[in-house]
Amino acid sequence: MDTCKLKPFCRFFKRKIPIHDVMYRTDLNRYCDGIPQTCAIYQVMEKAGFLEVPDDLLPNQSFRVQKILGGIHRTYAAKV
Repeated sequence: MDTCKLKPFCRFFKRKIPIHDVMYRTDLNRYCDGIPQTCAIYQVMEKAGFLEVPDDLLPNQSFRVQKILGGIHRTYAAKV
């Protein structure tokens, strides 16, 4: 169990969601204070930076990570 080192930059963590919201609290415990490496936001931030994290990305959406990262790399390659 780790505390996520990216909390200060994380849009999900900074959201103004009531702490009694069960899903929000579950995700905080699982990803922010549990195993942050499994968090989709963490994975995108680590590989591409916090500016590349879509506003609608949630910690439990790891299935979107490869598509997001692939889109970034294609956009970058097109500019070069």
